[in-house]
Amino acid sequence: MAVPRPLEPRGIDAHHRLGRRLATPHLPQGAPTSPALANLAAFRLDRRLSGLARSLQATYTRYADDLAFSGSMRLLRASETLRRAVADIAREEGLVVNERKYALATQAGRQRLCGVIVNRRLNVPREQYDTLKAILHNARVHGPASQNRAAVGDFRSHLRGRLAWIESLNPERGQRLRRQFELIDWDQR
Repeated sequence: MAVPRPLEPRGIDAHHRLGRRLATPHLPQGAPTSPALANLAAFRLDRRLSGLARSLQATYTRYADDLAFSGSMRLLRASETLRRAVADIAREEGLVVNERKYALATQAGRQRLCGVIVNRRLNVPREQYDTLKAILHNARVHGPASQNRAAVGDFRSHLRGRLAWIESLNPERGQRLRRQFELIDWDQR
């Protein structure tokens, strides 16, 4: 299948470069094999970073390409040393740390990892909860079509998926939203 040619002349150069990249062997993002391949590629990195974490009496966790270290005040005091050591180990393993994604979070503030609030208990970020709550309310009052601004093909299933994600993190809040979802008249236009 060919990549559609852009209508505007200024996009032709980028289109040509993309075509050349896609012509070379590569793995698609999001393939079912991606997590297993990421784990294989990061095996040595994980072992080394786990050892580094243990030396600081901390815990190392990785999800895909997101690395997290959690621990006591000792870890906070060693944060600059940890940051440099992680960058060095990653470089030795042929990887690069994205410094723009680096974050230091203490118990005093919101700790967010992979889009999930991980402080005392797992939770959905407040703004995402509030947005879904508003969508469900407006879908009940004005009809679901009025809230499908992105023209999602199966909006009902889309909302069910978002609800399930919230319920998995915070069952009580998820059930409150689920009750609102159940009040929506899906035949309403």
